[in-house]
Amino acid sequence: MAPGKAIGCIGVGKIVSAVVEAWCTAGVDVPIYLSPRNEAVGRDLSSRFPNVHRLQDNQVVLDRSDIVLLALRPPVALEVLASLSFAPRHIVVSMVSFVSYTDLCAAVSPAGMVCRAVPQPTVVNHRCPIPLFQADDTVRQLFSRIGQLYEVESEGQLQTLSTLTGLISPYYDLLQTLSDWTAAQGVDPAIAGNYVVDFFESLAYAAQQAAPPDFHALSHHAATPGGMNEQSAKQIRDSGAHEAWLRAADKILARFSQSPTRKDSAHPGSAPE
Repeated sequence: MAPGKAIGCIGVGKIVSAVVEAWCTAGVDVPIYLSPRNEAVGRDLSSRFPNVHRLQDNQVVLDRSDIVLLALRPPVALEVLASLSFAPRHIVVSMVSFVSYTDLCAAVSPAGMVCRAVPQPTVVNHRCPIPLFQADDTVRQLFSRIGQLYEVESEGQLQTLSTLTGLISPYYDLLQTLSDWTAAQGVDPAIAGNYVVDFFESLAYAAQQAAPPDFHALSHHAATPGGMNEQSAKQIRDSGAHEAWLRAADKILARFSQSPTRKDSAHPGSAPE
């Protein structure tokens, strides 16, 4: 990242908190200015990291920043942005779902560069896939410090990857269900939970060793004829469980065509401000 470029955050929720902490622990030693919303989060970050400052006004954040991170709730994002004055020097990185790139560019004009990024709370551990759209080298360098970059060629591709971030809760629900089942068989609950986590992490790690991952081959390799995995794979597939995940993904993806001004438009892939 170019030296001396200050970062400003408009919206300070779970995602921004994780991103800011990740940057600070990764050695991104530039001023980071936070908008006044979510006072507790802002005060916590500024108390732990000397380069983080909570300011009294969104416009003041913009005036002091070169790189602007947007993490507003979709229903109010355009309204908030309309009240702010951007400058040609601004590099705008939006993490707001359900606001099109065209609308975003119009809302932050005359900002010199506008892009989108989709980090998740796991970015705090410097281990998080981060989709990017229309990013420049400054943004790439900044986010490469805290995660693995996945640059896409179209907004549609970004929306598809963003859809997957709406499946976090059911994933954890599945792990909890398996952990509870294991404990119900008499295994200590702590051992059950930790084993489930480590077991599935080991499977993900094995898949990462291929480039690209071949999930079908891995499934076939584990499914010994007449074995446990062949039995469970058939039972779960025949029950329609896989289609339930696809139906959920289809419904999330469809929401990207809705207006961001709708009051019931939640943000599946990012925490609210």
